[in-house]
Formats: sequence, structure tokens, C-alpha cells
Amino acid sequence: PKRADGPPLSLQIDASVPGDLLTDLQRAGVIGDPLREKNWLNSSLWSHHTWTYTASISTAQLGSRLGRPGSRLLLVFDGIKMGATVELDGARLGVAADQFLRYSFDVSDLAVGAPRTHTLAVSFDPAIHVDGRFAACTGGWDWAPYSHSYLDGAHTMSKGIWKSVYLAAVPPSSAAILHAVPQIFYRGDYPTARLEEGGHAGFRVAVVVHFEAATPLRGTLRLATEWGPPCA
Repeated sequence: PKRADGPPLSLQIDASVPGDLLTDLQRAGVIGDPLREKNWLNSSLWSHHTWTYTASISTAQLGSRLGRPGSRLLLVFDGIKMGATVELDGARLGVAADQFLRYSFDVSDLAVGAPRTHTLAVSFDPAIHVDGRFAACTGGWDWAPYSHSYLDGAHTMSKGIWKSVYLAAVPPSSAAILHAVPQIFYRGDYPTARLEEGGHAGFRVAVVVHFEAATPLRGTLRLATEWGPPCA
């Protein structure tokens, strides 16, 4: 970790992904149970520093991952909590500033040239503004004490790569699904009692799907559900 107004801390621990910083610090014996007594309030270590996750990516097996020639390779983060900068071999790929979004970066160049090992770094910087795009209960709620750490005026607690990270190959003339957003609408009047199966007005489900492709494409998207036949 590194603090803006002081020297870097000499601290390096193993991290779990998916996971979060507080759990890793507790597992390493650096902090106590954050939910015990006033440990919740001792936030300077995890809140006031820039924490960097690092991992190595070997390109030796990328040829088999890409499959067909001309395929693109995406580095996908399903979930990053709190503001972070993503870098590959020191080159900035982008900034993650929304806990609820999936972030994808084109890293097709990894498969070019002789096999080698690359360094992936995700740096969590408290100076990155996220406009409140994190779980509202993060820094306290009616069931938990409020923290002493803030971002943009809101209470915060912990950070980390809380969902999976992986490489995805996109074949030529294909599209990658970046996000699928379901919207559920009740067809009846506002319910004032528990809805019973088979005894309500039903629901309307709309799904917005965001695609990304290297060239314009035309195709059919088929949606399979648990409540009815597939639709296209």
C-alpha cells in the first residue's frame, strides 16, 4: 500500500479473487475481526492508502484460448468495488468506478509475438471519485455501525475485486455480450399483501443487452428463461 501524504508501507499479503481487502488483511493477521468491538472504526490502514493487486499472465497457452485466427481477446472484470486503475505491463487500460458494472478491455496484443509473462495491476486509489456507485450499505446501515471512512460524503467499508476476472476469446464476426440488464414490471395494481403463485396479475420482463463487436453484425439473440419458452 502507498499513502499520498507519506512513505509507502512495507506490506505485502496474499489476496483472494473474488474477495475483498479487509478479509485478506484479517486472514494475513494484519488486522483483527473488523466486526469486533471498535475494529470497524480503525480504518486508516485500508481506507487512506492506495492498495495494488498484482498478478502474472503467461501467454504460453493463449493460442489455444483464442481458437480461430483473427479472434480478439478480452480481459474481463465482472466486479470491482471502489475506484481503481487497471494496468497491464505499466500501460493503463482504464479506470473502474462503478461496483455494479462489468469492465472489459481488449488485450489481443497478448497473443502476438513470442510467449512471455505479463503483469496485471489493479490499484485502488481513494482519490478516484465513483459518484456513489457502490452498495449503499457499504459503510453502515440499520444493522451495522457506521464507519469513519468516507468517499464523496458517503460512508465506505473495504474494497477489492469482488467478482471473477478472466480472459474471453471473441471469434471473428462475433459479438461479446458486455451487460445484460433485466427489468421486471408487475402488471397489476401496487400489491399490499404477499403475492401468491398463480394468484396475481403476472409480470412483464424486459431485458436490455449491450453488445460489443469489432465490425457491424446482424444476428439473433435467444433468451432462455425458467418461467417460459425461449424467446428471440
